[in-house]
Amino acid sequence: MRVIRHTFVFGLAAAASLLASVARAQSDSYSDVPDTFRIEIAGFQILSDTQLSFSAGGESAPPVDFEGLNLPDSATRAYLEGFWRPGRRHLLSLSWYRHNREGDGVTLQRDINWGDQVIHAGASATGRVSSYYLSGVYRFAAYKNDRFEIGPALGLGYLSIEAGISGQGSTTTPSGGTATRPFDVSRSLGQPTGDLGAYLYWWPARRLLVRGDFRYIIIKPGDSEASITDGRGALIYHVTRHVGLGLQYTYSKFRYDREGLAADLGGRLRYSGGQVVLTAAF
Repeated sequence: MRVIRHTFVFGLAAAASLLASVARAQSDSYSDVPDTFRIEIAGFQILSDTQLSFSAGGESAPPVDFEGLNLPDSATRAYLEGFWRPGRRHLLSLSWYRHNREGDGVTLQRDINWGDQVIHAGASATGRVSSYYLSGVYRFAAYKNDRFEIGPALGLGYLSIEAGISGQGSTTTPSGGTATRPFDVSRSLGQPTGDLGAYLYWWPARRLLVRGDFRYIIIKPGDSEASITDGRGALIYHVTRHVGLGLQYTYSKFRYDREGLAADLGGRLRYSGGQVVLTAAF
């Protein structure tokens, strides 16, 4: 009986010690905003720059300026991101966005090479580009106190792009035949991505968060060259402990300069713009 009583007393003491340590850790935190989970929803007016090339026969082809095909260079994009902090120095996030654009059509002022044909000046052409990007990031706080943390970041993701040109006009095929007819040629690309960089978190005030991320990588598969650039900066104010509102600037650029004989989609796709961010922390 005495052993049971001593065990019970020991258990109560251990539980009290654990609760005290948790309370002390919470009181040591400068901000009263919960820091285990964070979900963010954002929408922003994005500026785009799209230069893509596609040669089905494998020969070298100059890039096509899709904004020059009346593809809107400014459009609204929604974005979703979730954060999880499994430990004091570890932070994981997962984000997703989708962005679709289609032009109103334009009369070509010069010949363009797209797919397996040359579309001649005077043809009516409509461009379209759709993309989605799924990205996960691991951040490690090499330095951390109750108000500030900074450290390296590793990003992994998957980018999907589909680009096409349709219309009516004079085209020349690889066999040399020229005809006036409807055309619709598209190509898709699925590309795993990865980048390295750094991040920072700073609480200059109890409920004001300043956040920054920048990651970049360049690789050279064969005679090609690919690069990913992903950066952002945010200012978020928590109206309550659990709800915040802020502004964020995002810059994303994907570039794939393929070797001359690659019969696939290549070129450059760049997004940048400011976001209004609604966040929930718990």
